[in-house]
Amino acid sequence: MVGLEALSMQGLPVDELLLTRETEDNLADLAGNAMSTTVVGACILSALVVGKRLIKGGNDVESYEAKAGDDARSVHSDEADQSDDGAAKNINSTIEALVPIDDRVVGEDQLLRKPLDLSITSKRSLPDLLLHASKSARLCECEGRETMTTRVLYQCTDCGASSCQKCGGRPEHKMKLFDVTATPRLSPLTFAKELKSALPMCISLSQVTQQTLDELKDAAAVEIPEKRWKVWSEAVLRATNSELRFVEPKRQENWAVVYESPTASLELLLHPQQPEWRLHGKPKESDPANAEIRQLLELPIARLACVGGVLGGRWEFALPYSTSISITIEGVGDLVPSWEARLGLVGEEFKDRVVYDQLKIAVPDEEVDKFDRDISGVYSLLDKCGTANSALHRKIDDDHSLPPLFLLLDPHRCRDSEDGFVFSISKRRYEYGESRPVICKLDPKWRQSDYSGVKKVTCSLPCKWIQARAIKLKVRSAASI
Repeated sequence: MVGLEALSMQGLPVDELLLTRETEDNLADLAGNAMSTTVVGACILSALVVGKRLIKGGNDVESYEAKAGDDARSVHSDEADQSDDGAAKNINSTIEALVPIDDRVVGEDQLLRKPLDLSITSKRSLPDLLLHASKSARLCECEGRETMTTRVLYQCTDCGASSCQKCGGRPEHKMKLFDVTATPRLSPLTFAKELKSALPMCISLSQVTQQTLDELKDAAAVEIPEKRWKVWSEAVLRATNSELRFVEPKRQENWAVVYESPTASLELLLHPQQPEWRLHGKPKESDPANAEIRQLLELPIARLACVGGVLGGRWEFALPYSTSISITIEGVGDLVPSWEARLGLVGEEFKDRVVYDQLKIAVPDEEVDKFDRDISGVYSLLDKCGTANSALHRKIDDDHSLPPLFLLLDPHRCRDSEDGFVFSISKRRYEYGESRPVICKLDPKWRQSDYSGVKKVTCSLPCKWIQARAIKLKVRSAASI
């Protein structure tokens, strides 16, 4: 376990820490070996749940101090009066009791009332924002949110991952020197200011009603269970009927901007080839932990692909309708050792296991339109680029105007039976509360093998995207302060 993983296991927010010069041993020492509050808290809660029936119920209406009587209170009062702090508090209490609050607050006539501009304060074209976002993006984990490393940088020619000379080496990747001269970098603090001025501080969606959602459902011609449709529609209406306010810009592999409200979160992803807004709904606190609505809201409820500008484009809603399609997968290329064999597992079923280094995937012609993006093609195994089980694949000869398409194993946090391969444009590790944008997911039982023939595999699409022409982003211009 590396130092960052040790810190993460202790419940520390590694993405918010500024870690630049610490070695792996320093990070491990910083993490320590004591149980974190998250672990202790979980144990305490478990003990309370198990022993709840053993705890005696009480109906007292008096506090312990009240039960102690007036004598105890007078003793504490005498002790307090003997101290300077107690005397000062008594004097302040007397003044506050005698002087009305309106007379204690002075200078109100000198305050000026003026509108607070919440709209866009500077004009920036979308291509310029994407270019500056790419120049100031985080190229190594040691850079954090605001700093830029002075060490030599390297970038993987296969998956695009990057790191500095000190932090690289695990995973191995296929690194090449990153030419800072040919691709000059921009200070993240400078771009953050530019980004804030180019975005509104308060935003909402307009014209989202139950009738609108029902019309989208009818236009999609899908059958959704009434109970599921009702709770999902309620979550969408809660999310779209509230104002979303600017929270922060997040510097990652690609910049993101977060807006929040009590019932929703909106994120602007500044991917250089596919910038888009994603709207996520929040379940009610009273919803059970295993409620279906919590699983549905792990996916975005709507998205807006930016066209012509940051706020331009057409909204699409993700109807809670899952589709299963049968596709074919064929192993091609050379046989290479599997991840179990490379780890050195000595079991008879592992030590000589091999898999194909390329996969040929085909989707029936009549089913292609159901996908967000055509997943057909040949995928090359990138076994040195990390991810779970070293099973990252990248599509060969893909459209370079679109983000690279990956096939990778996406483990579930707590349900091992749902661990399956997914098609996605993102291969990074996600924190709790985040969700990976998934085009489709393969049957969880499918795994790489040395099977030489064509194999049919069930592929599931998690939702049905449908365009909503009347929905617009509404920007609040000003507020009085």
